[in-house]
Amino acid sequence: MSESNESSPSNPVTECLERIRDGHPSAAANLMPLVYEELRNLARFHVARPAPDQTIQATALVHEAYLRLVKNQDITWESRAHFFAVAAMAMRQILANHVRDKRAAKRKSDGMQVSLSQAIESGGSTEFDMVALNDALQVLSELDERQGNVVSLRFFSGMEFDEIALVLKVSTRTVERDWRMARAWLSAELRSDGRA
Repeated sequence: MSESNESSPSNPVTECLERIRDGHPSAAANLMPLVYEELRNLARFHVARPAPDQTIQATALVHEAYLRLVKNQDITWESRAHFFAVAAMAMRQILANHVRDKRAAKRKSDGMQVSLSQAIESGGSTEFDMVALNDALQVLSELDERQGNVVSLRFFSGMEFDEIALVLKVSTRTVERDWRMARAWLSAELRSDGRA
C-alpha cells in the first residue's frame, strides 16, 4: 500500500468513497466491485484464525461488514486505507458478536486457550477467545484509542507497522511503541480476568 496510490485523486476506490460521503445514491453499489476481493482477503485472514465457536464464513463476513460500512452515515471516509481499517474493525466486531451469540445459545463459555502474545507470535495458528480479546480491546480503546487501533490493524488485519502508521497518520516508531504497550496491557488484562 503506497501513499501515492492512497491519496491519488484518480484512485477509483477513493473517488467512490468521496461520492458516498457526498450522498450519491449509486456510489455504494459502484464501490462493491472495487473492494470485494480485498475485503474477501481480509475476511479470509479473520476466519483463518482458529477461534472456538467461530463458524461464520468469509463471504458472509464480507457482506455483513460491507453493509455496515456503507450504511453508516456517521463515517466520513478519508481514504482507501481508512475504509479498509474500519472494515477490519467491523469484521472483528462481527466475529466477536457471532461468537458471543453462539455461546449464549449454548449457555457455556470457553476459557482463553492461549495468551494474546502466544496467539500473535504463532501467526494466528493457535486458538484464542475472540470474545475475551474483543472485550479487552474495547476497554483498551477507551483508555487509548490509538493503541486499540494499532492492535486491531496489526492482529486482525495483518498490516505492517508502516501501513498502520500511514492509516493512523503517525510515525512508524509511534506505532511500534503503541504495539508494545498495548500487548503488555492486554496480556495483563486477560491474565487478571483469568482468560490468559
